[in-house]
Amino acid sequence: MSALTAPEIDTTPPSGAETMVARGRFPVRFEHAEITDPARGRRIEITDPTGDGHWLLGPAEFEVARVFDGQSSFAVLSARLAARGIRADAVKLAQFETRLLSLGLLEIDGRGHRARDPFTGFDFALLHHLVIQRLGVIRPEPVLDRLLAWPRALRMGLLGLSALAALAAPVLLVTMGSTFLDQASATLTGWMLPLLYLVTLASGFLHEGGHALACRALGVKVRETGFAIYFLMPFAWTRPDRRDWEALAMGPRMVAILAGPFASQALAGLGLMLMLSAPMGSAPHAAGVILAATGLFGATVTLLPFLNGDGYLMLVEVLRLPNLRRRAFDHLRRSVGLHAPALSVPLPAGRGPLLLAVAFGTILGWAGLWIGMAWWLGGMILELVR
Repeated sequence: MSALTAPEIDTTPPSGAETMVARGRFPVRFEHAEITDPARGRRIEITDPTGDGHWLLGPAEFEVARVFDGQSSFAVLSARLAARGIRADAVKLAQFETRLLSLGLLEIDGRGHRARDPFTGFDFALLHHLVIQRLGVIRPEPVLDRLLAWPRALRMGLLGLSALAALAAPVLLVTMGSTFLDQASATLTGWMLPLLYLVTLASGFLHEGGHALACRALGVKVRETGFAIYFLMPFAWTRPDRRDWEALAMGPRMVAILAGPFASQALAGLGLMLMLSAPMGSAPHAAGVILAATGLFGATVTLLPFLNGDGYLMLVEVLRLPNLRRRAFDHLRRSVGLHAPALSVPLPAGRGPLLLAVAFGTILGWAGLWIGMAWWLGGMILELVR
């Protein structure tokens, strides 16, 4: 999002700001890293490790945001900032608090003004805990470092085999034609469908392992890998250290982003080879179908840009627009006359149509996904009750 500049905020200040207590608090869980923006110079990038919050502030703005503790008056906060050489009176601080609350950078009583889930980027409010079920978080660095300590010949051999499996997947799919769909439809019936779901959930370890291993190989610390269920859909994520990530050039970033789909595609290739080598109806053939379907799911669905997955992250990195989806929907609201946060600077030429395309693409993508999931779940339930 655009950097905030206190004098440009036009929010009407509350009366008696000097004696009022600032309600907002800058969360201690937020992480920050200093980056260099080619257009604006030194900036502070702030991220919320529990969601998709991602903001850019100037150094002085960051210092002002951090001073909000949820219990001091605006006059006290102004005095603290003055001691640090930052001039901001109580009225401007009240205005700045309103702006930061609307952007989700401050919380009141531990609750963010915008609680968005990290998969869709949407705000589900009271339904948030029904939509998302977090299964757990692990710290993968010790395991990753042990893997990277293996002999180089062994690591390169495994990478080569994985590459062959990944390359074989599209070739085998083209060669099989409709045979794959026919055999998958015949195999994935009844209780094979819940098994497919569980294997898809477990395959998240492999997909995220690809991201995490690539990050560590590129010298990026990996803070966590997590697993969850969104709208009954298996989902996982890897959170790299922001300072290390920002230090990477665009090429290595793309390698780390695509390492997850690469791992899933290699799994799909192994599944397809197992399908072709085993007789129809046998347990190995069924295992091959499940592995192929699971791998294809992980290699393709996460690249859909309307999800907060690998495709969306690639789009954000290429365009260099953090909070792209939030910017897009704010622009859509402004375009139709609805309330949205005011812009601190005008949109660059051509940016408006791009943001509208992202907003409408997200709406259409999620509508299609929900319809497809309803169709799939309905078919699965009918199969189980027959």
